[in-house]
Amino acid sequence: MNNLLKDYKDLILFVGSFVVLYILRLTALRFLKAFRNRFKGLSHDILDTIYKSIKIPSLIWVILISVHATVYLSKLPQNHINLITKVIDVLLIFSITILIGNLSTRIVKLYLQNKNLPETGLIFILLQVFIYLIGILMMLSYLGISIMPIITTLGVGGLAIGLALKDTLSNIFSGLYILLEKNIKVGDFIELENGKKGYVMNINWRTTTIKTLSNDVVILPNEKLAQSIIVNFAKPVELTRVAIEIPVSYDADIEKFEKIVMEEVYNLAKENDKLLLDPAPVLRFIPGFGDSSLNFTLYFYAANYEDSFLVQSELRKRIFKRLKKEGIEIPYPQLDVHIKDIKKDSL
Repeated sequence: MNNLLKDYKDLILFVGSFVVLYILRLTALRFLKAFRNRFKGLSHDILDTIYKSIKIPSLIWVILISVHATVYLSKLPQNHINLITKVIDVLLIFSITILIGNLSTRIVKLYLQNKNLPETGLIFILLQVFIYLIGILMMLSYLGISIMPIITTLGVGGLAIGLALKDTLSNIFSGLYILLEKNIKVGDFIELENGKKGYVMNINWRTTTIKTLSNDVVILPNEKLAQSIIVNFAKPVELTRVAIEIPVSYDADIEKFEKIVMEEVYNLAKENDKLLLDPAPVLRFIPGFGDSSLNFTLYFYAANYEDSFLVQSELRKRIFKRLKKEGIEIPYPQLDVHIKDIKKDSL
């Protein structure tokens, strides 16, 4: 029996430590699950993400720690034990780094979604690079490799790389500048200097993607965007002011005309919530007297720039039909020529 125990000592040690650690793992996961169920909303989602993300890595940790304990208590040569334990520890640090990197991006994404904030690829890339860099430095430090020469080398090499990748780095820092300044964010409707208009779909590490109303995609380097003059229709609020010029005959009753137009505006607002009554719509006698008509301008607000087109179209049709029904003329440009009779004696 003693010989059998000696022959299978390492296996028994591994199985025993694995069982103990596996039970501790199950207990911790059950506690985390119960703790998660006590919360709602964002806190519940974050704890649920941690619970789901840690299930598989924790099993890998149990196996690695069991192997570590078995090797440490085995009768292997000390140099072999040191080598194996170092490899296991490095694998542990590496797996924890990957877990933290993935988990952090998921939690940040949940937070941004909960707060209705824009999600940009640049934020997630920078966060993961930062975490992986710390993990790599920890592994090197544990292996006894001095990181100062590496940092010095990276500093010297970074200068050469910076010169070679000047445009790329400029785009990265321009992307950071855009995100930190918050004048433009994902979801905003903007107009570029060249007249292109569209929604900001993503601000990545190198480019910004804009989707136009015609479903085309404009890909713009961050540096160009940061240096451009941009019209942001979502700032300071998403409301868009719309002006519709309405001509009417010089013979028309302008009080009746104004009443009809405003009635149609309020009637449409009851059916379409994209036409806003706050701020209130107004009708002004601007630009005023024309060659063939009295020219009024209707000012109102739409919920956003894209919806303003549909509201304008529907409102124009309603006003036209109502004016036609009420017998109020919308004149077209015309020129009256008067021929004056000139007597021969006056020549």
